[in-house]
Amino acid sequence: MKPVIRCSKMQFAYDRKPVLDNVNISIPDGDFVCVVGPNGSGKTTLLKLVLGLLKPTIGRIEVFGDPPDQGRRLIGYVPQNSQLDPLFPVTALDVTLMGRLGRTRPFGAWLGDDKQRAREALAEVGLADHHGQHFASLSGGQKQRVLIARALASDPRMLLLDEPTAGLDAHIEESFYRLLQSLNEKLTIVLVSHDLGFVSGFVKSVICVGREVVVHPTSDITGQVIADLYGSDMRLVRHDHRCSDGGHQC
Repeated sequence: MKPVIRCSKMQFAYDRKPVLDNVNISIPDGDFVCVVGPNGSGKTTLLKLVLGLLKPTIGRIEVFGDPPDQGRRLIGYVPQNSQLDPLFPVTALDVTLMGRLGRTRPFGAWLGDDKQRAREALAEVGLADHHGQHFASLSGGQKQRVLIARALASDPRMLLLDEPTAGLDAHIEESFYRLLQSLNEKLTIVLVSHDLGFVSGFVKSVICVGREVVVHPTSDITGQVIADLYGSDMRLVRHDHRCSDGGHQC
């Protein structure tokens, strides 16, 4: 089976200034990948290349064996922040149905199959009973789950998420990653995150972006790898310990 993402000797530059250099990576189907790196290292650029919004300066990138502008039809994208106007009167089901755009006829009312698939997607993220709730009234974690449902409604083979837990509380963040872990049973998942210590308990591999791009199994991520990536004395702190005070998490 072909990798879901393959980069071969890929380079990208803005105004002749290299951002990514000699990228050679292969992400297998079914992987759960976290993309990390300092600000300005090229993480967003890498996502845009995968989505076909940018083209390599040198080398090539394939998504499901095709050029990205063809392979992206199999990608469900979840942005960091929703661009929806909070005053716009849309429900969770309305937002989820947006994932069906381009899957059926371009004009006219939604088909029954579209609504059924959208309801199924909401059920997959644990929001089956919230389909009629106004999107703006949902909590931050629920909004992110709706955005995942919107991506799932397009029937993708891979989810691409850009810092999906930014601004979420720690206990909500853990629940969110457990949802992604469950979805990973049938989908490849690639997400950008700054909190590698938290995510490391869930993902299978880590893509370190610092102009050059290196893929590590999660088990190989050490404090030295992080220090080399961020260029400072940093430590990897796991968040999976528990305190003895009544069984609560520290």
